[in-house]
Amino acid sequence: MILGSTVSTPQPPGGTGRAASGLWLTAARRLLMSREFSVVLVIAVVCLAMPFTSARGSFFSDRNMLNLTRQIALLAIFAIGETVVIITAGIDLSLGSLIAFTGMLTALTVTRLDPTLGPGPAIVIGLMAVLIASGLIGAVHATLIHKLRLPPFVVTLASLLILRSQSLVANDQLPVTLEAYPSLLYLANGTLFEGSALPIPVPVVIMAMVAVAMSLLLMRARIGRYVYSVGSNETATQLSGVNVYRVKLFAYGASALLGGIAGVLWAAYGGQGDPLAGQSYELDAVAASVVGGADLMGGRGSVLGTVLGATLLMVIFSAINLTLAKPDLWRGTVVGGILLMAVLTTAIQQRRAG
Repeated sequence: MILGSTVSTPQPPGGTGRAASGLWLTAARRLLMSREFSVVLVIAVVCLAMPFTSARGSFFSDRNMLNLTRQIALLAIFAIGETVVIITAGIDLSLGSLIAFTGMLTALTVTRLDPTLGPGPAIVIGLMAVLIASGLIGAVHATLIHKLRLPPFVVTLASLLILRSQSLVANDQLPVTLEAYPSLLYLANGTLFEGSALPIPVPVVIMAMVAVAMSLLLMRARIGRYVYSVGSNETATQLSGVNVYRVKLFAYGASALLGGIAGVLWAAYGGQGDPLAGQSYELDAVAASVVGGADLMGGRGSVLGTVLGATLLMVIFSAINLTLAKPDLWRGTVVGGILLMAVLTTAIQQRRAG
């Protein structure tokens, strides 16, 4: 052997091709076994089954498709925040009440400041008040959970009760109308490229911005790696020098902020701040996250999976609304059944992997 030279190992004929095909097969197998692919497949099955029902004309109408995509976006926005918390092995049960609380906060702030400041400044101050209040709520959750070692279930359940009560107290249990503020209503009911072949509801644009930003934070930023690390093994993460409290501040703060944004959008969608809005929405958020692949034990989850989970839930809700006489009675059955099946699927996959 000559010093400094390299000796190449001869490759068998077709070896490179077989290696490449093996990589493609491995990638294809992983795709087929992924939770995201499974959710897409179920969505496709439901949509393909609709033409054979009595609701075939209504389901695929332009009006229903616009309304469906709008509702998917409204759910996905705060479900993404729930996913971040679930990845850290926590849970946020306050989101439904937070949506009602921030919707009432927006409506009351705007309507009371409008006579003095005008509609534009009143709306801006209302939105800022929602962001500040939501951020503080998320910070309180993280502090109580990490510093005082209280269970996330108990902390956020208490917050659910408190925020719902404050929503009812705020205006003596009465809703506050926002019909006089079309610019605010446009955030949830407006449509870009209206009249074209592909109109896009404004909430879909907001959801896309939220999804892209959170995906980049989770997959590319250091804080995202810490979120997954805390969910996988909090003790080891803390011993490695990571400030776990800051990670939880980020997770619960993101959940509360996105819940606050969703509260503004739901108030705009309904045209009023409603103290009864958002009931059981926290369960829809958990279901969308878990269906999309998030593990309630922590360490797993993705923004794409959550968006697909929200899509599946809303597609099924739309289907039962158009095919059943009393669809509201079946909503709990649908959410509970889907959530149970998702958890069972995750458990089976983990046992096989083990």
